[in-house]
Amino acid sequence: MSPQRRTFLRLAGLGAVTTLAGCSDPTEPGEDGSADAIAGVDNRPFVTHSGSPVRDGADTVGRAVLVDSEARERAVFDQYDAGERRDEFEDFLADLDYERERLLIAESVGPDACHDRLDVSNVRPVAGELRAEATVVDTGEDGTACAEVLTYPSAVVRISFEAGTAPADSAAVEMTDGWDETATISATVDDPLDPNLGSLEGSIRPEAEADPLEPLECGRSNVHRHPQAFDSENLRWGNFWHEGRVALGLRIDDTAYEYGDTTRIELTNVTDESVYTGNSAKYNVQAYTGDGWQDLRVAGEDQHFGYEDDAVEHPPGKGFEWSLGLTEAGITADTFHDHAEVCPDLAAGRYRFAFFGITDGAVAVAFDLRL
Repeated sequence: MSPQRRTFLRLAGLGAVTTLAGCSDPTEPGEDGSADAIAGVDNRPFVTHSGSPVRDGADTVGRAVLVDSEARERAVFDQYDAGERRDEFEDFLADLDYERERLLIAESVGPDACHDRLDVSNVRPVAGELRAEATVVDTGEDGTACAEVLTYPSAVVRISFEAGTAPADSAAVEMTDGWDETATISATVDDPLDPNLGSLEGSIRPEAEADPLEPLECGRSNVHRHPQAFDSENLRWGNFWHEGRVALGLRIDDTAYEYGDTTRIELTNVTDESVYTGNSAKYNVQAYTGDGWQDLRVAGEDQHFGYEDDAVEHPPGKGFEWSLGLTEAGITADTFHDHAEVCPDLAAGRYRFAFFGITDGAVAVAFDLRL
């Protein structure tokens, strides 16, 4: 059900920003002859992404996802980069019972940053199928200057069915985008969530929080530490978004290692078209310390951490793979910056690998090291 686009996604040149709204906007069922089968409907804004200022003519009006299980719910929240903010939906999702309820996520697109809300209404069952209407709303006031970027608002709807009524496993949403184009978007509980995202092997990061290490001090003169090459606010764990959908998935083969082990980290294009990024040398390897995330590598003051500015094409299902030996020598062995050294020595703690070969941010995985 992902929107189709003819053009390449040039992730080395465009970014995505995620915001989340948390207000509730109850929706009444439509006055359809079968509406009595619905016990209640509640909806609220979900996630809004912004992307390219140019709309591809192949863009669809929108997307819909129907959720019938906790596992699918978690996958959708992760796909929409909302997994870490589930506490903001705690009341909305409280006591959700998929034996008699469904979640419907609807997403559309608008021409600028003021088209940042998707209103869902007239939710009702028709012949065993959920029907609804969704419209992109311009929330800008008169005289407001709206950033000229495509904006992808979405909404999540909770539908409760009356006792004895089987919840619907299919839906049809009459969706109107920010250009007033309307189409009927269909969804079922069996639809794949993304071409390849669900099939990625590996993990993103440990579930438990970690205590910070002492700030990294090299103890040597005339060296400088590799800088963090991205703004922390623009880091995404595991999935990188572009134009309203996940474009790249980053996974690590485990979340805990012994000193001397080797990690395998893979970046994969999970769209159905080619994606461009920067080269594979553009990453930070960092420790979580009392001074925040610090790169492990240092170099002499006359040596620089420069990078070549080129673009690499990744066909669907393809990407980069890295292997890092978890020793002082292994971190820098056979790398672009082989003049660098790890200083101080590795310690037991939390580490992360952050690929910043994308514009205005990075995508990361994390792991724990045991000595």
